[in-house]
Amino acid sequence: MEPAATDRQNEDRALFREPTAAFRPSAYWFWHSIPTPDVCRTQLADFKAKGIGTILIQARLAMPLDGYLSAPYLEAYRISAEIAAELGLKLGLYDDYNWISGHAGGRTVAGRDDLRERHMFWSSGSSPQGAISGIHPPFVQAMGPDIIGWQYEGGRVEWCEWTVEAAVLHPASDIRAPDEIVDVTTHVRITDSDAVSCTYAFHGNIEVDQALTVFISARSTTSRLINYLLPKAARRFIEVGLDPLVAALDGLIPDPVGFVFYDQPAAGFYRWDQISGSLGNSLLFAPSLRQTVAERSDVSFAKALLALVRDTGRETLRIRAQFYAAYSALMNAAFFGTLRHWAETTGIVLTGHEILPHVSSFALNGGFISIDPRVAPAVDFFGIDAYRHQTAVDSNNFAAQLAPKLGDSVARSNGRSRCMVETYASAERTTVRAAGQWELTLETARAQAIRLHCLGMRQFIWHGVYQTDGRDDDPSPFVNPRFDFAPGINFEPWWPYHDLFSDETARISAFIEPAKPRTPVAILYPLYTALAEGPRHSHATHLGAWCKELLAQGCDFMIVSEADLIAAQIRDGRLFASGLVFDAVVLPSVTVLETVETLRTLEAFRSTGGMIWSSGERLSLACDDGAAIAAPTLSHHCDTPPAAEHIATLLSSVRSSGPDIQIGSVRRPWQWVGYEEGGWWRIVLFNDGLEGVDVSITLTEGFECEEWSPHDVTITAIGAFRHLVTTIEPHAVHCLRIRAANHDAADKGTIAPLPAVDRERAITLADGWSFAPGAGADFVPISVETGWENQGFSDFSGVGVYRMMLTVETEAEWILELPQAETAVTAFLDGTPTDRRAWRPYRFTLGRLSTGTHMLELHVANTAANRYYRNTPYLGDRPDGSGLTAAPKLIPLSN
Repeated sequence: MEPAATDRQNEDRALFREPTAAFRPSAYWFWHSIPTPDVCRTQLADFKAKGIGTILIQARLAMPLDGYLSAPYLEAYRISAEIAAELGLKLGLYDDYNWISGHAGGRTVAGRDDLRERHMFWSSGSSPQGAISGIHPPFVQAMGPDIIGWQYEGGRVEWCEWTVEAAVLHPASDIRAPDEIVDVTTHVRITDSDAVSCTYAFHGNIEVDQALTVFISARSTTSRLINYLLPKAARRFIEVGLDPLVAALDGLIPDPVGFVFYDQPAAGFYRWDQISGSLGNSLLFAPSLRQTVAERSDVSFAKALLALVRDTGRETLRIRAQFYAAYSALMNAAFFGTLRHWAETTGIVLTGHEILPHVSSFALNGGFISIDPRVAPAVDFFGIDAYRHQTAVDSNNFAAQLAPKLGDSVARSNGRSRCMVETYASAERTTVRAAGQWELTLETARAQAIRLHCLGMRQFIWHGVYQTDGRDDDPSPFVNPRFDFAPGINFEPWWPYHDLFSDETARISAFIEPAKPRTPVAILYPLYTALAEGPRHSHATHLGAWCKELLAQGCDFMIVSEADLIAAQIRDGRLFASGLVFDAVVLPSVTVLETVETLRTLEAFRSTGGMIWSSGERLSLACDDGAAIAAPTLSHHCDTPPAAEHIATLLSSVRSSGPDIQIGSVRRPWQWVGYEEGGWWRIVLFNDGLEGVDVSITLTEGFECEEWSPHDVTITAIGAFRHLVTTIEPHAVHCLRIRAANHDAADKGTIAPLPAVDRERAITLADGWSFAPGAGADFVPISVETGWENQGFSDFSGVGVYRMMLTVETEAEWILELPQAETAVTAFLDGTPTDRRAWRPYRFTLGRLSTGTHMLELHVANTAANRYYRNTPYLGDRPDGSGLTAAPKLIPLSN
């Protein structure tokens, strides 16, 4: 092996054994008040001990606004950074109060009313008089009065400076020709206005078959949110919100404080009484928008606005796409571009995430379905990521979703790889919102983290760790920290086991790092279709269907932009783009392209043997081409979202590359497959199901194999084989590294999942147990076949102690197996801890037991739900399962 390759291999192994902060879980540290130095040191040391690598301090709604960025706040911030440096923790600057970056806790707009959000509203009808009234932010209102009070001074949504920006006369029904639209902006005047509405009048005639559409802007007098179209708003945000933090952290940037993190910058998603048409929310407005749109469109500003809300003829989709592209580019440059310049000047990395309408879903708009993402930084993900130094995304709850895959895709498009994933929980236990999930188990979180790693995540971000656990008997969302996007994981009874989660998932991430993913399929991100057609168009669901079905059949993919395709190299029926290799390109109900160059690239790819698959509506428009275009030559098209049989047929035509992984059951484990230099392949296999999964692996005519265990950090050469088989236990994960080796390869090898046991001699330990609800409590008899919540301890959240005297009649090597436990367990034998587990399989090696009597203790931690949901509407119809819910088994090892 070459010296450079040896050095690289040694670095990879060292990183796997001791992952750095970039791979370890990070966490928002929720400050509900300004902490004392003792609290800072105690909590930061605790976070470090539990395996967290990076902390982002976040002031939450419970902290009074005047405390944010005050002198005591900045002093505590610096003390925390100094302690973090001593402990070897990294810090990131979470850039605002609560969330929605840009307002600096209201300081950005204080004394600068010109920077407050200004929106455009519209009204259409046959009367020369009209009004704009009933403006409200339903997206925010759904979160309750405390959120309204945070975003709006006095909790009131009020407006001023009502201005007619455009007005047009047009046919009330179909518009057949552009000259039927008449710009009458100069003939409309505001006739009256107050803080919540305005009226206007048109001085002219409206024919019987005509309608008048008027676009009026207004600036909010009470909103703390900024106008993201104004670079000066971003500069003011930096001046009052970021520079004070940087000044307080002098000498601590870039180490340990290495990055700044923005979170969901977006103005209000307003609706009003007169809203109609294609656009679902108000549009931000600034005078610069006129010029920006003029540079990208060949129609007047007034006619372009009309095309946003109704069909104006055959050019409608092109006009809409070009308008929103201009709007997004202006917003991106004004806010993200200004932040990027500041970050580079400051010597700090810029990261963070915009609103993701697909959060919790694979469909592009399957998450925040009540908003039109075109009005916010929430469509042009590839363009936004170009301003970041590091990619971050948002994910909700604990199921596979699009966010990490799209994050990895935009990162690779911009010359990086993988992403940070902030994960927050919202209520699912009941319909009452804001409680979060105190019922979260570490098993659920671990499974999600491993899925996210397989989908493109490098670093997991907890949302979050808490400064305090809040108040009893107060169900108030947000302002009571207890119900501010729970759980605060450090107040979960299973928190002492968190280091197991941190170490294992960090090693899985580090194992993946040196390799590029095998992604035979590229899915085109339908940006211009999304801009032109809107969030309810079928492109959103079709993209999600392709993602889900490909993953269900073990085929990885990446999402690519039009720019990625145009810049790609094409050789022998393969597309080389974003540093990856593709055999097929998918068009998910794509109707509109930015440029005809994309179409030419697709045709060139197809002509060399590449495959183009599509579904839904067919391509009909390229915005830089004056006429309708023909769709590219397709290898396969289905009108409906692709079903499993479609995907299976298509994948059978993809040329094989690398290891062949076959599954011997209906359920497929999660997998990640990637290749590195030197011919090595890396494979992650994870079974998140309830039954074992049989897996077989082959590679050409034979391969040598190493197993890298993220559980115990061992790296073991397990031999050379032509065929490797194993059974993956529920919640087991395997990390394998293989490469071709035709010499001395055995016909078949196996990875034994467990030491051999003699189940016929297993002893069921159903009787003789006593229980104490916490250290120092009295022991009482208890059944181990149902949880303690059903035996008089329904409100107890903590560590329950199960004890029994165990009689061993045969000296042997024994293991203890718990068929079911809720939710983390440490086993003690004769007062000595043997092992601890926080997810299945709950199996403990007891060692060689001599005959006689032994004391067995099981310390079981449940979740915090039963305590924290008591006397709240969040409890639901049952308490959380707690403790042992099936009889333990004592099983001897076989000879």
